[in-house]
Amino acid sequence: MDFRGVFALKPNDVVALFSPNTIEYPIVCHSIVGSGAIVAPTSAALTALELNAQLKTSRARLIIVHSSLYQTAEKAVRGTSVEKVILLDGALPVDGETTCEYLASTCTPLPLKEISQAEASTKPVFICFSSGTSGPSKGVVTTHQNLTSNLQQWRSHMLDSGSSDQQVKRNTTIAFLPFSHIYGLNLYMCQCLLWGTTVVILPRFDLDQYLECVEKYRPDELALVPPIALMIVKDSRVSKYDLRSVKRIMSAAAPLTNELSSALEAKFKELYQTEVFCTQSWGLTETSPMATAVPNDRMDKRESGVGCITHNMEFRFVDPETMTDVSTNPDGTSEPGEIWCRGPNVTKGYYNNEEATKAAFHVEPDGTRWFRTGDIGVIDKEGYVSIQDRIKEMIKYKGLQVIPSELEGKLIDHPDIEDAGVVGMWVDEMATELPVAFVVLSSEARERKSSSVLKEIHTWLNPKIANHKRLRGGIHVIDQIPKSPSGKILRRQLKDLLKSKKPKAQL
Repeated sequence: MDFRGVFALKPNDVVALFSPNTIEYPIVCHSIVGSGAIVAPTSAALTALELNAQLKTSRARLIIVHSSLYQTAEKAVRGTSVEKVILLDGALPVDGETTCEYLASTCTPLPLKEISQAEASTKPVFICFSSGTSGPSKGVVTTHQNLTSNLQQWRSHMLDSGSSDQQVKRNTTIAFLPFSHIYGLNLYMCQCLLWGTTVVILPRFDLDQYLECVEKYRPDELALVPPIALMIVKDSRVSKYDLRSVKRIMSAAAPLTNELSSALEAKFKELYQTEVFCTQSWGLTETSPMATAVPNDRMDKRESGVGCITHNMEFRFVDPETMTDVSTNPDGTSEPGEIWCRGPNVTKGYYNNEEATKAAFHVEPDGTRWFRTGDIGVIDKEGYVSIQDRIKEMIKYKGLQVIPSELEGKLIDHPDIEDAGVVGMWVDEMATELPVAFVVLSSEARERKSSSVLKEIHTWLNPKIANHKRLRGGIHVIDQIPKSPSGKILRRQLKDLLKSKKPKAQL
């Protein structure tokens, strides 16, 4: 459908999309792009206040809203540049608003239009908002070139490993990841269209519904995020379903520990006597998103990290304090460093935010721009990358580094723990940070005295970790670990809980 005539949209006008996953979503999304406008996908989980902030950032002229979210959107548009609210679903308007179904019946079909290389490399097609786990959410500019390059990078990455085009294609995929997130947007609305993959759309994640769909539609590969992987490992309901069609699991969007990856593979072997390979890829909204992946012919490297660098990308591993490249050890593995990258899939910057754009890039004297990812990682002699943690999330205990994700991986391996999150707590009298854990206990453990359970966890964990990594800030029981829609732990919320608890150091 052509939005230009109905709403006098001009090139580079922004249209926000506020909806859960629906069959209409990709149709409308690609129609907006075809009209020459920019799509700003927004998470269906946002509050009116959060949506208002994103609408102000994107300066959207229109917002297309699912009817279930209309009241939230109605509040959110106040004080923004939004001129019109359009309903995504249904033939009947709410409060006189226009519906997409009505527009489709009146709009002229759009002819296909080729764009020049210059336009593809500069014209935004999406404004995808970052997760905001370590600061305010920013609008990441994704151009045509960013997205199409990443589609080709993924295909080439797999073909190089000896796979045929047919093997690279998925037969079916279950779409529960939000279309508003770059992972779901790229995978479901672009990759699957390119490959002709059948997409089964779920409006939101529900474990039973998801498992029913896997059993019914028999996908050979699952695209997951770590919280879902954890559910499959820990939840007894999984055994009721036949998931033996699955041959490979790919996790992304948040760190997947080796412990959880191995437990996931073991679960399939236990239930179905089948061998499933679980791999992890890595990227960011700013890399559109994939930057590394494990090739099909190197499953032996799946426990080494997040795979190797994709085509046409360059990485540097830089000491964030000295701003110089890190050294390489005798075994060929680099010292840990912040990953800097560049390539055709890397964003030009943040929408209407020159300050954030300037801070995110290191510019060489010759004009070469390196995107500073904020992730600490290492690379081995074969070019395989391992991510340690976010710079902002690293804990320093008496000058020694403690990696939260490493401790979380150990903790969720304990039979009494369903989920875990680790943060640092600053203690003035010790002039250092202490690692603190928040855990969700199993139903059986919750029936026992919590103090004895936590003591058992300390006793079990301490021999498995270095002395400086011990949870000297304590372990606290909560009902749920706060996470973003993509599965990233919201550590700021855990730190807010610390402020209210005011725990004492446990030396």
